[in-house]
Amino acid sequence: MSQFLLYSNLGLWIVTLFILGAIFLIFRQFGEVFLKSGDAISRDGIPIGDKIHHFEQPAYELGKSVSTQDLLGRPTLLAFTSTTCKPCRELFPDWNKAIAQYGTHVNFVMVGLGERDQWEELLAKIPIQGELLIDTRQILLTDCKVRVTPFGIMLDEKGVVTGKGLLNSAEHIQGLMSSVKNQFIQVEHPAKQQLIQLQEERANA
Repeated sequence: MSQFLLYSNLGLWIVTLFILGAIFLIFRQFGEVFLKSGDAISRDGIPIGDKIHHFEQPAYELGKSVSTQDLLGRPTLLAFTSTTCKPCRELFPDWNKAIAQYGTHVNFVMVGLGERDQWEELLAKIPIQGELLIDTRQILLTDCKVRVTPFGIMLDEKGVVTGKGLLNSAEHIQGLMSSVKNQFIQVEHPAKQQLIQLQEERANA
């Protein structure tokens, strides 16, 4: 009888653990879907109209660092990417093209998540133009309230956020750049007026 109870309790524990594991996977999947939803993404990043906090981050180039002070005076596009993110790798060619076109008047800064040796391996296959910061401990990622990659934050000449959102394509790059009112940036984007209107509504809310 005692042996029967022992096996019954053991079986009950196994079933309970299985159910808990299934619940965990369901909530994890739900979380991933939520993070990629429009509502969640719109809440990610520094709020539009706020100024980016001061930072000083090591650059990929050894012995060099970049701070917010270095970015002032010109608009800046911050792109948060990862070595394990496929959409990030697919973005790199469009990123390089944007730098070739607008790099004279805009700071292009990519914040790379991952270890330095991972970036060395990736850059050997896909060269990246512009400044690359290595955020191994995800300090800048956390400070800028970013949870998914690739994600972009557009700053004006004073470091104030003018736009933010997913950064999957050339259209997304142009969309964020169109949020800055600058005489040197002439970006034709079909959603430009809607984007500016939305940002003005949020700023006045």
